[in-house]
Amino acid sequence: MSRSSTSSFDVAAPRGRTRQFSLRRAWQFPTCVVGLLVLAELILRAPWTVSTLPIRTHYHEPGIVRRVEALERVLAERGSIDILFVGISIVRCNIQPLDFDRAVLDRGLREVSFNGGLSGLWPKAVALYVEHLWLPKAHPAIVVQGIRFGELHSSPRARRETAIMSGPIESRWDTQRATRAIEIGALERVHLLQYRGTLPRWLASYESGAPGQDLDDDGRVATDARGWTPRLPTLDVALSRGLLKQEAPYSAPIKDAETEATLRSIARTAELCRRAHVRYVLVNVPEHAFRWSTPGGAERYGEYIDTLRALAASQSFEFIDVTNRDPRRFASDAEYSDYHHMSPAGAHRFTLMLASELGPRLPGTLTAGRR
Repeated sequence: MSRSSTSSFDVAAPRGRTRQFSLRRAWQFPTCVVGLLVLAELILRAPWTVSTLPIRTHYHEPGIVRRVEALERVLAERGSIDILFVGISIVRCNIQPLDFDRAVLDRGLREVSFNGGLSGLWPKAVALYVEHLWLPKAHPAIVVQGIRFGELHSSPRARRETAIMSGPIESRWDTQRATRAIEIGALERVHLLQYRGTLPRWLASYESGAPGQDLDDDGRVATDARGWTPRLPTLDVALSRGLLKQEAPYSAPIKDAETEATLRSIARTAELCRRAHVRYVLVNVPEHAFRWSTPGGAERYGEYIDTLRALAASQSFEFIDVTNRDPRRFASDAEYSDYHHMSPAGAHRFTLMLASELGPRLPGTLTAGRR
């Protein structure tokens, strides 16, 4: 009686006969493939590999990946985030979390803050990332959103929704597929899935004669351990060297259909935080006083502040303005790198002023007890 074709024994077939099927041999190939994939995943997770390879591509923009990496390191080290700063790049550059923590430490508070500011995210996009990225990943006790007047109007500097939704993870935020959560979870956890398109871009960089370029974000969005990005040179130096053109003072309306839409986006972020039982604070981030230097500019600035204050009152959240409606409180060229991004010196002063306003409101509200 011949051996069953499903036998796990592998006996060499006589010459001229077809070798019988082997279940053991059939499993060798997929087992090897799985083993190689596991080995590759472990290699890609090694700190040396992560620091050597180009930035991962699972979010649509490298700066986001950098912030998420920094956030994960803080969570691994400290266990939780108390205060999360969110907003556009002015938040990323103008608020120094380590300075903030040191300032409130003087009041006996041991809080952990993190800067989640991202380039080009106008308030509608900020709400998107607060909902899908920052709240579920950071689980902060307080979200502090920074806003400047320029963000109340559309701008070519604002990141387009189509660009945002081109990211592997972002593109799945807006889908109703049953597998959505599984797909996002896999992209967030499996490093093999996080380097999509890296090899073709790397090869293209060699073909263009600039090896390694365009594989990472530029130095302006390099982050420290808490997500802060220093900006230099200072405004006076940049203007004298012709690195920057002088911007015109503001002339846009304080309140129109565009600003109303933006205010609704801010209110949505506040509501998202409220639903997650997270305290929400809106902060005016002052721009260089030159932007309000036209006749009547100070009055228009005060009207802008009053608009934000009225929104906060109508939506029952806190609003902080360290300038006290006076745009001249930040007028030094040495404190800015352009008309809205601050230099390290300006960021230091603004952060301390913010800490002095927010610090007294912190006792009894944060999550120090859960660590």
